Amino acid sequence: MVLVHPNNEGTLMVKKGSGLKTGAPRGLVPLFVLIVLSLSACAANKGVVKPGYPEELENWTRTVKVFEGFETRLYFSATYKSPSFRESYIDRYVEGYGLGETYRSALIERETEQGAGYNEFFFTAYTPVDEWNDFEKKESIWRLYLEDDTGARLAPVSITKLDSSDAVLREFFPYFDLWSSAYIVKFPKYAPAGAEPIPGPDTAFMRLIVTGVIGKGQLEWRLK
Repeated sequence: MVLVHPNNEGTLMVKKGSGLKTGAPRGLVPLFVLIVLSLSACAANKGVVKPGYPEELENWTRTVKVFEGFETRLYFSATYKSPSFRESYIDRYVEGYGLGETYRSALIERETEQGAGYNEFFFTAYTPVDEWNDFEKKESIWRLYLEDDTGARLAPVSITKLDSSDAVLREFFPYFDLWSSAYIVKFPKYAPAGAEPIPGPDTAFMRLIVTGVIGKGQLEWRLK
């Protein structure tokens, strides 16, 4: 039997009389190969590091400022809740609250279902006149539309105003400041006469259009 064991300094030693040459012990060859393969794998993985939540938030958020001359009409920021954003949001939420994998799986299932049914955006709006910030009302002075590169235009299914005192929202969406109101808008996944979902595998871009009698603007997400 050949005994290979570390000495006090952590160096591998071969017991005398084993018949092995101490300069190139055969028992170390597999270990060396494993180390090389491990280092190669680590180097390869450095190029595919999963983006963190701040990066995903920045990647899927757009902002437009609407002016009339030198007068502010609207500051509008929106985050498209893409599949990758939803997953990153859940990871941040689960980590922040110390939740387990079971809870994370339930959230993933719920968010996947929501994403399959709707195009959803979180957005904030600032207007210099409080009465203008009324996106949730049926008689709002604003209209929102979602368009793609084929010219299809979708109207919202719902627009919901969110609680301005919600500290969690401000933590996850830092651009939600004290002067803005926050909303969730949902659009359908299909145009009335469309056979393909929006966005589809070939969709180059989507635009969120905000328009009204006192101003208009658009935000664009390049998907290709």
